[in-house]
Amino acid sequence: MKLTLVATLAVLFIALPVAAQPFARPMGPGSMPTFADFDGDGDGRITEQEFVDARSQRITERATEGRAMRGLSEAGDFKDIDTNGDGNLSREELDAYLSRHGQNRRAQSAL
Repeated sequence: MKLTLVATLAVLFIALPVAAQPFARPMGPGSMPTFADFDGDGDGRITEQEFVDARSQRITERATEGRAMRGLSEAGDFKDIDTNGDGNLSREELDAYLSRHGQNRRAQSAL
């Protein structure tokens, strides 16, 4: 009985930290980030610093996993994506950029 209780507690101590982690979105080849991936503080807009931080984190994660960095050389600059020039990216601005960027990547893959 004591051994079973100890074993159960050990499993819980191991499993709880894993279960508490947010579910990761599968990042397969060709997957594109979402607005939430960039909006670090969740305020509905992306500052240039949030954009740079999220992009750097994504590049680092992909490099660590040994993944290809396709499309990185064609990646847009924050100021190019901020089409209204207000210093923040809206969901619409980021979605439009990601759509264009994805189309460019698919076109290059077809060559």
